[in-house]
Amino acid sequence: MLSAVLLLVSLQAAETQAANPEPRSGREIKMDVQLDAAFLAAADTNHDGALDLKEFTAEFDRRIDAMIAGDAEAQRKIKPADRAKMREGMIAPGFRGMDKNSDGLLTRDEVKSFSR
Repeated sequence: MLSAVLLLVSLQAAETQAANPEPRSGREIKMDVQLDAAFLAAADTNHDGALDLKEFTAEFDRRIDAMIAGDAEAQRKIKPADRAKMREGMIAPGFRGMDKNSDGLLTRDEVKSFSR
């Protein structure tokens, strides 16, 4: 089993408010994802036993949405551009790194071999 911890976004307030000249302290949102059989099954929307990059990133998006559902600040701060950067900078390279045979599909065996 492989655990992926993603730093979603640092919720830093770079701007200051007129009433409060002190910058607000930031906080990070982290997501710990177990890349296991349950993840693969949930992400495999076409039920072919493998994940393509679209399925892989869609499952991460779904989990991020669920994680921030009750956090208004996170919902406000995580913009579509942040999601795109996360997909391009972390999720896609992680997928390609686990795709041992470079066929564009991630199988259970590739995930298992990556975690060893």
